[in-house]
Amino acid sequence: MLGRAVLTAVLIALCAPAPAGAQTIQERQWHLAALGVPTAHATTRGEGVVVAVVDSGVDATAPDLAGALLPGAGFGSAGGTDGTRDNDGHGTAMAALIAGRGVDGGALGVAPAAKVLPVSVGAEGDRFTTTSVAEGVTWAVDHGADVVNLSLTSVATLTPDLLRAVNDALDRDVVVVAGTGNEGVLHVGAPANIKGVVAVSGTVPGGAPWTGSNIGPETVLAAPAQGVVTALPLAKAASGYAAVDGTSAATALVSGVAALVRSRYPDLDAGNVVNRLVATATDLQAPGRDDATGFGQVDAVAALTADVPPVGHNPLAPPPATTGATSDEPAPAPNPTEPAGDGVRTGTAVLVVATTLAAAVLVSVALVVARRNRIRRGPVPVVTEIPPPDDDFWRGAGPGR
Repeated sequence: MLGRAVLTAVLIALCAPAPAGAQTIQERQWHLAALGVPTAHATTRGEGVVVAVVDSGVDATAPDLAGALLPGAGFGSAGGTDGTRDNDGHGTAMAALIAGRGVDGGALGVAPAAKVLPVSVGAEGDRFTTTSVAEGVTWAVDHGADVVNLSLTSVATLTPDLLRAVNDALDRDVVVVAGTGNEGVLHVGAPANIKGVVAVSGTVPGGAPWTGSNIGPETVLAAPAQGVVTALPLAKAASGYAAVDGTSAATALVSGVAALVRSRYPDLDAGNVVNRLVATATDLQAPGRDDATGFGQVDAVAALTADVPPVGHNPLAPPPATTGATSDEPAPAPNPTEPAGDGVRTGTAVLVVATTLAAAVLVSVALVVARRNRIRRGPVPVVTEIPPPDDDFWRGAGPGR
């Protein structure tokens, strides 16, 4: 189609090495200014924080990730690896958005001093299952992750293994961030729909919602998701860079801001880190939370500098069960994203579900890295496996893609 060919050509030129006097890759990363990242770096660059990227792996040879990677692990089809190979490119792109070092004007991450824990749950042409993702999340938490980035989504039903893994991460003081999905429908799938998870939708330059985002009452925050320039393996693009669309990118950017907050406030628990992100977001739609952008676009500077009163628990999770004991601490606010009493609970790793939901979650489903293509509105499909993204995910990835 003519429209796609023209768009691709423009973005190939955008991501090619810049001639003398032209913009660097870093200068083309419009999302940095949109989130206040350059100003935030005067306060912290994410020192001392570990962000797990549970994805297709992270290419250890990417120049902008030199010195950023810790020894990782592989699960599912990537079992037996250390997470530092990426046959697809998606995990590398997300890692660079989080912690890219910006070498020689290359891709700069939101938290360029943070460490990336690469967890591969699949390779090109293979399938990501909830089992492998759940195992990856658990391994990441066991190995010191402060933030878990899940640029993964599914329109199918949540499974118990993934729920247990995410709940365990939340119980163990880890910030978990996931994308709402890119089908442009009114439905937020797993793992973003788990209570306590920061579910991220997308925006475009200027702050309007990205129309490709899945939306719903579970949406918590928004971040740039259109034409987001990042790094990827040289095997996938001769320039080593591409511009991507999707809530995958938005998720990685929010994970980067979470890393900045954890670095600036090392004594804050995960619930208060999440509260800072929510309380300081820039409201984009009608006042208050909305289905398209949640509480608004994440604001790195405000999250680091605003005076935010502490809370007793993760504001996205249901209130802790009462034990009858008295306390001077104020009762925590109810979950702002969903009505109390339905769905699954976090913080205790206990399922609170109706009989029909309990049966539904037994269906084995897979997760797919968020992709650009849309689906028609209709009944939510029940699937067993979904492949990783096809070539349509990448915009202007260069030769060989």
